[in-house]
Amino acid sequence: MPDAKGPGFDYHDTLIIAHAVFASMAALITAPAAILVARYFRSRPWWFKAHVILQIVTVAFTIIFFTMSTVAVASGGHGTQFVGPKKDPHHDLGLSIAILLWVEAIFGVAAHYTHTAHSITRGAFPTIKAKKSPLRHLHAWYGIFVAGLLYAGIKTGIDEWNMVADSGTLVPRGIEIAFWVIFALEIAAYVIGWFLEAFRGERNSRIISDHPTDEEKDGTPSI
Repeated sequence: MPDAKGPGFDYHDTLIIAHAVFASMAALITAPAAILVARYFRSRPWWFKAHVILQIVTVAFTIIFFTMSTVAVASGGHGTQFVGPKKDPHHDLGLSIAILLWVEAIFGVAAHYTHTAHSITRGAFPTIKAKKSPLRHLHAWYGIFVAGLLYAGIKTGIDEWNMVADSGTLVPRGIEIAFWVIFALEIAAYVIGWFLEAFRGERNSRIISDHPTDEEKDGTPSI
């Protein structure tokens, strides 16, 4: 609740601001960047290393912002607010993100060590049609789901600050606008990536039909 002494950031609010900074970097920079690298640059030799580094940084940011939020809430003598009469949806969402992001990292490692023989995939959306380990498909779609939770965490965090900040302040309107602009641009970039894949997939399919490979001519699978 707002401090009766007037505006100013106390220990709780200072921790929450730091928490918000790290959460924003995870939700709006590193996690989306990891997804977009996998969407646009899989043909580049460096894509996997970049993807892994960005995911590791995202997990590190998650540990930091979750710890800060827990300490901030406990500093006011309010427990964890995960259970009981003071249960908080934003905190529940943060706990879910912390757990699910670790599970996503495990899926990523497991998917990396699965191997499927290369096969020629025709038509639009070769990412979906490609014959590969179910773990790889699971890792990709599960990652999108977790990214969505990260966005939701930022939105609910903004709402919570506006309601319960000790300083009695509100999140600046410019920050809220910046969040929605970045969110829209990242979603658009991801969707455009699918349209580009569909276009390139159809184009490559026509090229293969016009110029069949040796493997297709004699039935020998490619390696």
